[in-house]
Amino acid sequence: MKQRLPAKVRIVNIIKKILLAAVILGIVIVAIPSVLFYKVSHSGLAEEPLNPSYYLLKFSDVRVTSNDGKEINGWWIPGDDDSAGIILSPGYGMSRSDVLSLATELHSKDFNILIYGQRGSSASPQKMSTFGLKESEDLLPAIDFVQSRPECDRMRIGIWGVDVGAYSAMLAAASVPEVRAVAADSVFGSAYEFLDVKIEEKYGLNNRMLQFGCKQILKLLCMATGSPGGREISYKGLSECSFLFITGENRKKMGRLTASLYEKMPSKKEIISFETSRIHMMKGKEFQDYDRQVADFFLQNLQ
Repeated sequence: MKQRLPAKVRIVNIIKKILLAAVILGIVIVAIPSVLFYKVSHSGLAEEPLNPSYYLLKFSDVRVTSNDGKEINGWWIPGDDDSAGIILSPGYGMSRSDVLSLATELHSKDFNILIYGQRGSSASPQKMSTFGLKESEDLLPAIDFVQSRPECDRMRIGIWGVDVGAYSAMLAAASVPEVRAVAADSVFGSAYEFLDVKIEEKYGLNNRMLQFGCKQILKLLCMATGSPGGREISYKGLSECSFLFITGENRKKMGRLTASLYEKMPSKKEIISFETSRIHMMKGKEFQDYDRQVADFFLQNLQ
C-alpha cells in the first residue's frame, strides 16, 4: 500500500509545481516577444542590383558618420551649382536601388541628390532596424553632409522618405529650418505605431499581448541606447515647411496613419494616393506617375 505523504509535504510539492509552471510561463511570455522582436527588427539586407550608373547618372560613394559613430553608406549625385539638395531616405527593408528612378527624375530637374541606406536594410553595416529611433538621428548628419557640398544651396533642403525614412524626415523638419519640403510616403506618428504595423504586415499577427511585449523590448532598447523613446512628431517649427503626404492601397493601415498626420498638420500640405506606395523597385506607369508628382512637388517648393 502506497504511503500517503504528510499534508505539509503535499503542500510544498504543490507550491513547487506552481512555481515551476510560473517560471515556464514567464520564460514563454518573455521568449516569444523577444524572438518576434528580433525577427521584425532584422529584416535582412536588401540587395542592390543597380547603382546610379545604370541610369547614366554620375555619382560617388560617400560615407556619413552617425551620431553614435556608425557609418552610413550613401550615393551622392551632383546637380547644378546652387541648386537645392534632396535626400532620398528609403524605408524599412528597402535598398538604395529601389529609388533610382526617382533620383533620375529629380536629377532631370537639376537637383543635388543624396541616397543613403537605412539601418537594417540596404548596404547599411547596422543590421538592426530601430523603427525610426536611431534612423531619425542618422538623418541629421546626412543633412549636414548635403549642406556642406559646394554645389548645393544649404538653405534649400528637401527630403523624401518611406515609413522610417518619412518619420525621420518629419522629425528633422521640426529641428532644421533649412528643410523646406518633405515628401512623406506611409509615414507614422511614433516608432511604437510602426512596430505594431510591421508585426502585422510580416506575420499577420494582431495580438495585443505580443505587441505589448515587443513594445517593452523597444522601450528597454531606448533606455539602453539613450534614444528618445518613441517620440511623437511635433508640429512646432513646421510652419515654414511644405509637405506632400503619400498613401497607397497596398498599405491600408499605414495609409490611415498617414492620413491622420495629414489632418493634424497645420502648415502647407497636400495628400495624394497611389495604388502602390513605395516598397521596392517600381515598374511601368506606376513609378512614372509617382516619380513625376514627387519631382513636381519639390520643384514647386524648392525654387
